[in-house]
Amino acid sequence: MVKKIINYIKPKLNSINSASEKVEPLSELEVAEELKAGEELNVKSLPMKKILLCLGVFLLLFLSISVTLGFYTYQTAIQIKQQANLLKDKSSETYTLFKDQNLPAVEENLNQLEQQLFQTKQTYQKLAFYSYLPVAKNYFNDGLHGFNAAQSGLSAAKKSIQAITPYADVLGFSGEGSFTGGTTEDRLKVILETLDKIAPILDEITNDLKSVESELAAIDSLRYPEMIQEFEVRSNIVKVQELTSGAVVALTEFRPVIEELPAVAGARGERKKYLILFQNDNELRPTGGFLTAYAIVNVENGKVEAETSDDIYRLDQKYTNKVAIPPELGRYLITEKYWNLRDMNISPDFKISMDQFFEQYQTVKGQPDNIDGIIAVDTHFLTNLMKVLGPVEVPGYGTFSAENDPRCDCPQIIYILSEIITRPTPYLRDDRKGILGPLMRSLLTKAYTAPKQSWPELFRTGFQSVQNKHAQFYFVDEKARNAAELAQVAGRMIPPEDGSDFLAIINANLAGAKSNLFIDYQVTQTVLAPENGFLEKTVEITYKNTHKADNCNLEAGLLCLNATLKDWTRLFIPIGSELISSQGFLEEARTYDENGFTVIDGFFTLEPEASAKIKVVYKIPYTDDLNYKINVWKQGGIEQFETLMDVTGGQEKIIIQKDTSYETFF
Repeated sequence: MVKKIINYIKPKLNSINSASEKVEPLSELEVAEELKAGEELNVKSLPMKKILLCLGVFLLLFLSISVTLGFYTYQTAIQIKQQANLLKDKSSETYTLFKDQNLPAVEENLNQLEQQLFQTKQTYQKLAFYSYLPVAKNYFNDGLHGFNAAQSGLSAAKKSIQAITPYADVLGFSGEGSFTGGTTEDRLKVILETLDKIAPILDEITNDLKSVESELAAIDSLRYPEMIQEFEVRSNIVKVQELTSGAVVALTEFRPVIEELPAVAGARGERKKYLILFQNDNELRPTGGFLTAYAIVNVENGKVEAETSDDIYRLDQKYTNKVAIPPELGRYLITEKYWNLRDMNISPDFKISMDQFFEQYQTVKGQPDNIDGIIAVDTHFLTNLMKVLGPVEVPGYGTFSAENDPRCDCPQIIYILSEIITRPTPYLRDDRKGILGPLMRSLLTKAYTAPKQSWPELFRTGFQSVQNKHAQFYFVDEKARNAAELAQVAGRMIPPEDGSDFLAIINANLAGAKSNLFIDYQVTQTVLAPENGFLEKTVEITYKNTHKADNCNLEAGLLCLNATLKDWTRLFIPIGSELISSQGFLEEARTYDENGFTVIDGFFTLEPEASAKIKVVYKIPYTDDLNYKINVWKQGGIEQFETLMDVTGGQEKIIIQKDTSYETFF
C-alpha cells in the first residue's frame, strides 16, 4: 500500500523539485516515515476532537436552554407585572373606598384582591425552577415570603372589616350595622355589651399579623441594593418590616384596653363614679391648667350623669391638712405657705400629680369615698366638642358656642366662662364655678341626641383630644390604670430606655391672669454630633404675647384676661445631662433630678404685646454616632407648638400636637 502511494506522489515531488532547485527530492524511506508520523498524529488528536465536539454541543445546548429559559422568564415576568399592576390599582381603589367609609365596597374589593393575589402567586410559581439554582433561589424564596405576607395581611384586613361591620352606622361607615334602631344611649349600651365579642377576633388578627411579621423577617434586606434608579429598595424593605412589628406590638397592647373599656364605662352591672377636674389652660399649669372647678359624675352603660359640681376653692375650704408647699413651687408661689389641693398638679406626669391630689382629696370630709377615678378636661376639650355639636343652651347661664368672640379673639365659650368665673362683682356671687355641672349636662344631652351622621366626627374629635392631652385619665383599679397607660391616655412621662434624646418643656403660670390665652412659643433645637459619649445641644424658646394688657384693677370691675406673666419653666431632659449655660431667666437656672429625668429649672416674666427668649445649652449622654432620635413630649393644655430641628446643619420644622418622635442622621 505504501509502495503504491510512493509511486503516485513521486512524479509530483519531482515536478516540484524541478520547479525549485532549493527543494531536495524525498526518498521512498523518508516519504514512508512522514506518512507514518501523520497517521500517529491523527490517532493522538482524535480524543481532543471529541472533547471539543462535546464541548461545542454542550455550549450550544446551554445557550439554547438559556435562551429558552430567558424567554420563558421574560414572558412570565411580563405576566406577573401585569397582574401586579392590577393588584396595585385594586389596592388603591380599596383604600379610597375605606377613606370614603364605604364598608360594603371595601369588603367586596378585599375578596377580589384575595383572588387576584392567589392568581399572581400561581404565575410566580412557574419560576419555581429557580429555587434549585445557587444564589437565584434566595431571591425566589424572598418573593414567596412576600406573597405569603401579603396573603396573611389580606386575611387580617378582612377580619378587621368583619369586626367593625356591626358598628358600621355608629362609626359612620355606609352599610347596615347592628345599631340602626333605638336611642343613642341604647346604642352605647349594646356597643359596650358586644365589645367582649371582639376579643377572639383580635386574637385571630394578631396571629395573621404575626405571620406577616415572620414572613417579612425571613427577607434579608442586605441582599438588595440601596437604590434602583430613583427607587429606595433596602430602606423600604426595612421600613415595612418595622411597621409590621410595630403593628403586632400595638395590637397586642391594645387588647387590654378593649377588655377594660366596658368595665370603665360601667357596662358590667357596676356603676362607676368619677371625679371630673376642669383645668383652665388659659392659666397654664404642669398637667394642663389651673384646677379651677370639679364635678362628680356617675357612669352606667356608657351614660354619664352629673351628680354635683363646685368651685375648687370651696373644696380647699373643706381641706384642713397643713401640708408644707414643695420647695420647688414655694420659690415662685410666694403667696402660699401651705399646699392647696388646687396647686397639687405640679408634676407634668398626670399620674404622679393625681397620686398626690387623690391621697389628700380622700381626707376631705363630706366628699364621696367611692371614687373610681379622675378625669381632667381643659377648655380645648369643651371647645372641640362644641365645634361638632354646635351651640349649647345651658339653663340659667345662656348659650355657649365655639364661634370666635372678637372681645378676646377666642372661642365665645372661653370668654363667657371667664365672664362668669373671674369677672369681679360688687356683690357676693355664690357658686360662680358651679357652671361646670350644668354645662356638662347640656353637652351630654346634645351628644346623646345628635344624629348618627355626627357620631364619626364626635369619635374623631374625642380621640384627637385625648391624644393631645386635652383629656387625661387616672383610675383607682390597677387593670383600668394599666389599660389607660397602654392606650397612652394617662398623661405619663416615661424616661427613654433606648439611649435616645428627650425634651419636655413645662410652663406654669403663677401670676398673669389668663394670659396663656394669648401666648404661643416656638422652639429651635440645635444638635451637634456626639463626641466621647455626649452630644451638645442648644434649645431656644421664643415666647410671644400678642394682645394688649387688660385693666386688672379690681375696682374697675372689668374682665382681666391678659396681664404680666410670671412663668415657672422647666425642661425635662435625659438623666445624666449637664447644663453648660442658660440665658433669659431672672436668675441662674438650677438643675436637679426628678422622676428619672434631669430638670433645668428657671423663672421669667413676659409682658403683654412683648416677647421673651430662653436659651439653654447642655450636653446629654449619647452613644449612637450615626442616628439621632428624640421624643418631644407635649404638655397638656397647649394646642401645639412649632420646633425647628437643626441636626448638624440639616434643618426640618415639625409641629408638635402630641407626643412626637423624630429621627434623622447626623
